[in-house]
Amino acid sequence: MAKLRGMNEQLSRDVADVQRRQKDITQGVDDRLRQFEPGKVAIDGREFLADPAEKRDYEAALSVFRKGDFAAAQTVFLDFLKRYPASGYAPSALFWLGNAQYATRDYKAAIINFRSLIGREPEHLRAPEAVLSIANCQIELKDTRGARKTLSDLIKAYPQSEAAVAAKERLTRLK
Repeated sequence: MAKLRGMNEQLSRDVADVQRRQKDITQGVDDRLRQFEPGKVAIDGREFLADPAEKRDYEAALSVFRKGDFAAAQTVFLDFLKRYPASGYAPSALFWLGNAQYATRDYKAAIINFRSLIGREPEHLRAPEAVLSIANCQIELKDTRGARKTLSDLIKAYPQSEAAVAAKERLTRLK
């Protein structure tokens, strides 16, 4: 009897050890798989699913922009948009690309990217800023008439935005 009890206890311990090891292995596999699964991301007032590589690439591009290396930021954001054209980050990437182009005085390209953002996502959180940036580009290009129209359109389309307040100030200076 004692021998059978001892064997029973030993088997119970072995089963418990196997179960613990199996649980650890399963947890390890889950942790590793999570690194490759899309996760929820919230940026500029929008929520969407993004792959870890996509998130990492966007944050790296934004980091280059924030360092003030606008020429490199253009390259990195263009690369990002080519690699992830349907990304939830794309509208924000277009905004930052346009800003990098504005900073390097590539006003025509900046206008194209700001308009692309507005055409793609007119309700995007940064859309009013993009319209204001288009007007700034037009001012830099000496297109005062176009800038006035853009600023007026901004005030009509996004009357409650901070960009509309700035647009009103610029309109008074342009007249």
